[in-house]
Amino acid sequence: MSGSPQRELTLVRKWSVVWPAVVLVLVLLLPHRIWTTLLMGLGGLFLVSYIWARLLLRHLHASRRLRFGWVSVGDRLSEQFTLANHSPLPAIWVEIRDHSNVPDYRPGVVQSVGPGESIEWRQSAICAQRGAFHLGPWELHSADPFGIFQVHITYPISDEIIIHPPLHTRIPLTIPPGRSSGRTRATDRSWQASLNAAGVRDYRPGDPTRWIHWLTSARRADLFVREFDLDVAGDIWLVLDMEAAAQLGRGPEGTEETVVLLAAALAGQARLAQRAVGLASYGQTPYVLPPGRGAGQEWSLLRYLALATADGQTPLGRALTDLSQVARRGSAAIVITSRADADWLSALFHLAQQGIQCQVVLLERASFGGAIHSAGLQESIQRAGFLCHLIGKDDIRRPEEVTERRGFWEFKTTGTGKVVVVNRPELIG
Repeated sequence: MSGSPQRELTLVRKWSVVWPAVVLVLVLLLPHRIWTTLLMGLGGLFLVSYIWARLLLRHLHASRRLRFGWVSVGDRLSEQFTLANHSPLPAIWVEIRDHSNVPDYRPGVVQSVGPGESIEWRQSAICAQRGAFHLGPWELHSADPFGIFQVHITYPISDEIIIHPPLHTRIPLTIPPGRSSGRTRATDRSWQASLNAAGVRDYRPGDPTRWIHWLTSARRADLFVREFDLDVAGDIWLVLDMEAAAQLGRGPEGTEETVVLLAAALAGQARLAQRAVGLASYGQTPYVLPPGRGAGQEWSLLRYLALATADGQTPLGRALTDLSQVARRGSAAIVITSRADADWLSALFHLAQQGIQCQVVLLERASFGGAIHSAGLQESIQRAGFLCHLIGKDDIRRPEEVTERRGFWEFKTTGTGKVVVVNRPELIG
């Protein structure tokens, strides 16, 4: 991130102009070698400072590059900075002033760079808050060695960065199996053996020998192995109750943040299971994302979760009624709510009658500072025939590891300093 910089040279020391002018008057009125020598010294100092600062203004360049475009809470945000001085004179000090608004990220530093040299360094911070932030604008400040002229180079462009909730939070929940209607075939092939054989392909080193299809191999005089379909399962809908009146607490310890964290973790499970996942959330602006797979779907879902706020006025019952009109039979709906009332159960019944497998994730209000416990509501939901998980504030293990991604690999540094390398074969933005 660099953009077209705006360059400006500023006279800082006014005396550097005043004193030569005074000495010039003295030379004219009282000619003497002392005044002439002093005039030449002050004038030479001014000229050297101007040329030095002018060269820095023209030949000082900088750039910054965000290493990873997708970061989550707990990840390490890392930027690569480059500072180059193409002038024949050194930049004794260069201050970088940054106007990014990422919490706890302060990339401003002071560096020095010699003539014709280029230096690189990395600035990083742990992402502690989800949301949309910007990196930049930023500035370079430098000066000549005498501090007479100051160099200002401004990079006005800023880049947006989305910090989304973590996908791998440990939660005491699993996604429902779901069920699909009709005879369907998965569009992708499985990396593991399943009940559905899709065909055969050429043998590749590392394929298990039990996958070899001996009849085809004998007929074609070469080794062929069976290819498997993914086990077909229904779509998953994540239904977030974002009505403001149902929330308790604020910040990381509030129900709003917990609802978003649970939704992200369940979406991560769905992705690992190669299930299509969608989202229905009714904040101030209703948001419905139909189920889908792929990097584009994941980015849309994570972007919404990064920006989601529980400021809606739509009751959960109405949200479930709307979902019944768009969800397909055979899909599964996971309702995440912190409500204390049961007025929405009739809408949940109606949704189940449409062939949607429903389960509820109910937040324990007492653990978030509420006046009443949610166990009674959980019992009512279970008596109605729905699976209901009661989740307290301390039941969720929030991220304790620092994650750094490099290409298709993920490096995790634990709190004890141990580095764990995990293969992550997915598209990183």
